[in-house]
Amino acid sequence: MNKPVPLSQKLYLLGIHPEKGGLISSSYSVMNFILVGSVLLELFVNKNISFNQKKIVLLNAQTTDPLHRIILDKISQKQEPIKISTWINKLHFSQKQIRKAVQQGLVEKRLINMQPRQFLFFKWSKSELVNRQVVYHLLSDIENQIFKGTENVEDIMLLSMLKPAGLIKRIFPEKEKRNRAIEKLKNMTIENQISVAVSEAIAAAQAVAASVAVTAAVAGAHK
Repeated sequence: MNKPVPLSQKLYLLGIHPEKGGLISSSYSVMNFILVGSVLLELFVNKNISFNQKKIVLLNAQTTDPLHRIILDKISQKQEPIKISTWINKLHFSQKQIRKAVQQGLVEKRLINMQPRQFLFFKWSKSELVNRQVVYHLLSDIENQIFKGTENVEDIMLLSMLKPAGLIKRIFPEKEKRNRAIEKLKNMTIENQISVAVSEAIAAAQAVAASVAVTAAVAGAHK
């Protein structure tokens, strides 16, 4: 893995069933919302946007990333800051485009393949892992970050999105260890001499994660 894997691609990669391919059941219905939320966090890290009172504030619309351009173009059209949850809803019609861009990024890194499938008249593509070693390293890194702690902003973003993405059981199949991990994640926000930048990252990640969880739950209730 020569190129860095951004947050949105890491979350999608973790959501793929390691043996069968396709998304695991706990992530399947929420992944589109997770990808939107994770791209918003990528924009935050890149200082394209900030979060103020759970609203998105545009700081800089410049980017060379095609996926980031999709969202920044839409944010740029609004005169006033809009709530995170509202944006996640507004980007509903771009979810397919965002998902394809994330998948394509992983294909280009040779981390997944998209296998064509067909049943009667229905056609779709199924994600399959190519480089399982990368996933194993990612799982190991996440475990260390949870139990040993981290002040890396991008790590914090990833950890904050694990629960709404339905990935906790995937990462910690053993119940006792899973419960300890959940407790550690809950305590991630306790004041313990962390920097202002880390505090801001935690607040941003929690705001997006909460908005994703609520939006996904509402969408699921209307199906």
